[in-house]
Amino acid sequence: MIRKWLGGGLALVVLALAGTAEAGPPRLERDRCVFRAPRGERLECYTMVVPENREKPQGSEVRLKVAVLKARRVVAPDPVIYLAGGPGDSPLVASSAGADPLSEGDWWNDTASIRKKRDVVILSQRGAPGSTPSLDCFESRASELARARRRAVTEGQERDILLRCRAEFDRKKIDVSMYSTPTLADDVADLARLLKQPKVNLYGISYGTRWGLEVMRRHPDLVRSAVLDGVYPPQINGDQNEPEVVRAAFEQLAADCATDAVCKQRNPGFSNAMRAVVEAAEKIPLQITLQLDDGPQNARLDGTRIMMVLMHMMRIGEAGMIPEAISGIERKDLRVFQQFAEDFEDDEGGLLEPNAQQFGGLFNTIECRETWAAIDLAARDRAIAIGGIYGLDAKASKLPTVCPAWNVPPAPPGERQPVSSNVPTLLLSGAFDWLTPPAWGKEAARTLSVSRHVVFRAQGHGVSSQDACAARLRDEFIDNPDPRAVPPCRTNAAPDFAAAADRVKTLP
Repeated sequence: MIRKWLGGGLALVVLALAGTAEAGPPRLERDRCVFRAPRGERLECYTMVVPENREKPQGSEVRLKVAVLKARRVVAPDPVIYLAGGPGDSPLVASSAGADPLSEGDWWNDTASIRKKRDVVILSQRGAPGSTPSLDCFESRASELARARRRAVTEGQERDILLRCRAEFDRKKIDVSMYSTPTLADDVADLARLLKQPKVNLYGISYGTRWGLEVMRRHPDLVRSAVLDGVYPPQINGDQNEPEVVRAAFEQLAADCATDAVCKQRNPGFSNAMRAVVEAAEKIPLQITLQLDDGPQNARLDGTRIMMVLMHMMRIGEAGMIPEAISGIERKDLRVFQQFAEDFEDDEGGLLEPNAQQFGGLFNTIECRETWAAIDLAARDRAIAIGGIYGLDAKASKLPTVCPAWNVPPAPPGERQPVSSNVPTLLLSGAFDWLTPPAWGKEAARTLSVSRHVVFRAQGHGVSSQDACAARLRDEFIDNPDPRAVPPCRTNAAPDFAAAADRVKTLP
């Protein structure tokens, strides 16, 4: 679940709409791998073909990419199926031109321990890049030309682009209501059957945890174990109380800094200093030149965009560097802040592209259907109004513009009920994860009778990629899915502010 792509005089591109062939029963077609496996590793690639609407099996088809990262020596028959986030993340599609997505995501090293015994399967999400049809309304951000064209979109063009894109789906008879979390869950079940696997293990991150929970709800006998990292249960509305969640995370960071001798000495009054920096930028934007993949770009960052960068730092497990970034801005030394601003823009867009992910059709479909349709708008507006700087990101959300134009039916109330399951489940959270905070993991665990929830005190969103011990917990739990046997980790250490200070001293 990562929130945050041309029209008017620019051409609108609706990608990969050729998904109208008759589907028939689900099938798996062997495909040529466009990815490179390292020496000594093995990889198999497929296309899974399933009905767009399973109640109309002779209707349109959906084609999904599948990659199987083969175990070095198969000891356990049940594979791990990786469920990506977003919605709309595409681990089988490179984010930059000419890159190998499996190398780009470091899949081989990340899954090395798991693949000692079992295969790892990556399935593309229906409607995301890598599937046919793709619901994206504009080309990817991979090329320099694409980035330049997306930056040229004005706020006034957004709604017209969305309306024309959505109308094109209707003209092509693409049923966007069939691109939902339940249908994605059924795709996993079809894949398991086609791979002749009576049991599978699930590993989901962010939105992938909601996807995984829905598999557990709809296909309980299929799942041997589940690891859910950055938990987003269906009973939680992620856009309802964002300002309060963001405030709590930054207040915890301020408290940690105030009780740490190094941070307190180097960054006195951090909380007030951060508020002053953000509020000043709302009046007079910060001028900065970002050295990006497609060259240097001049940027004017208002308070909202500064908060977006700080929240990005918190999300990727760099909370300890935030006080150093703020102190640097106060001294007009932008080195720390700039490196994370460049990382954020290259990775996601949002500083120079106000429409980043605006035209990701699967994201729009699922978020409008399952989140925005159930939101209490008055309560959300009140939370933003009293949130101050912590409500700026929520205030900048594009969903109020997107969802009326996207016009997708709301999810039925039953989909928003908690998932009850006795599948052995490991839930992982980062204390500084404002996107899927630890309280959501705790809430999900209430109805998972065989589960363990582990919170990593200094980390952010997706702790298995930020903390070596979290990755070890994941791997060992899949091997032995007993919540009582989870090996110990040092999970309660605050951010290492001394290490952050040392990193600053080494900057050029």
